[in-house]
Amino acid sequence: MKAPTLHKHYTALDGLRGLAILLVFIRHSFLTTHLNSLPAQILAWLGSGGWLGVDLFFVLSGFLITGILIDSLNKPRYFKDFYIRRSLRIFPLFYGVLLLCWILTPVLHLQWQLGHLSYLFYCQNIAVDLNPSLSHVPPALNLEHFWSLAVEEQFYMLWPLTIFLLRDPRKIIRSSLSTIAVGLLARCILLLVFPSEKIMEWIYNGLPTHADGLLMGAVFAASIRIWSLDEILRRMRWPVYFCAAIAVAIVAISHRLDFHTYLMSSVGYTVSAILFGGLLLRCLAPGSSAQAFFSTKIMRFFGKYSYGIYVYHLLFTPVLSRLLYRLQALLHSRLLGAMAYLVLWFALSIAVAVVSYKFFESPFLRLKDRFAPPKDKDPDVIANDLTTVTLVGQSAVR
Repeated sequence: MKAPTLHKHYTALDGLRGLAILLVFIRHSFLTTHLNSLPAQILAWLGSGGWLGVDLFFVLSGFLITGILIDSLNKPRYFKDFYIRRSLRIFPLFYGVLLLCWILTPVLHLQWQLGHLSYLFYCQNIAVDLNPSLSHVPPALNLEHFWSLAVEEQFYMLWPLTIFLLRDPRKIIRSSLSTIAVGLLARCILLLVFPSEKIMEWIYNGLPTHADGLLMGAVFAASIRIWSLDEILRRMRWPVYFCAAIAVAIVAISHRLDFHTYLMSSVGYTVSAILFGGLLLRCLAPGSSAQAFFSTKIMRFFGKYSYGIYVYHLLFTPVLSRLLYRLQALLHSRLLGAMAYLVLWFALSIAVAVVSYKFFESPFLRLKDRFAPPKDKDPDVIANDLTTVTLVGQSAVR
């Protein structure tokens, strides 16, 4: 198989991001409708596995960000450019939404707590573990999904220095795999000493215990700079098959797709990271079915607006959910009312995300080239273009 080339845009990665946001929405949709029929319960059971969408986001982030960092190592403004470009992509929407919510306080009668200040410093995942009530702002805001934004931002704060010190892709691979092993061991010890759903939540929300996806993405970003894509796919074939068998066993033993099980909270995150890493690699393979599917316009559309959809889709559900019961009463059917509600909720989430991207986020994105001009082209594009220059038989960083 011909190796991917530098600066070639791999649209399948956009579509893979689209799958991630769809999985997240599916999970939250079935937590909202409260239907009790057998078909609805089966769908809800399947939908409960949608939390894996966040793990897919992690794998993509680890892969793309590590690629950007490796390819920027020899640039004089390595740290400055990275943080400027990341800030212009992430901060405007995040802090803009928090500012909007604060402005709406008298309108929605929001009841803020002192602990909500943690959101300003991307520490909400830690704060919510200590005080679960901080995941909401009664009576109108739901901020529980913001935990993953904190995990990624904490990773972004630590990872550039790590890559700068390691430099060699082989060292990055060894360090990432070692850290994954330490995280797995830490989860097993925590679950053994403190066996409870609360500790499962702590494990799920914490960077040290839920970094498998980010680090596995980094492993593949470094690997593809050493070996050909064919070689990596060959090496990963049996690990992926083995992890698929483990995933089936976990579900069969636990009877659940949710992460609130001992098996999923221990080995599950490592297994999902490897499986999603394998899927990512297939998306890079020219002519593969994965590349064809995730390159479709519909999947790329969801991927393009995934950040906004993720931020907005749960934000006002305490208020929006009142519409569910009205629709069920209007249509004289819990099922039809729930279906109408989900369609409306999803459509509104997409519409708000599109408007936000075009009129609020895009002006900030255009500032990237002004304050952190790339040498050749936008590093984010190079990354999604597969910052994966494949240098067969030699290190990408000398």
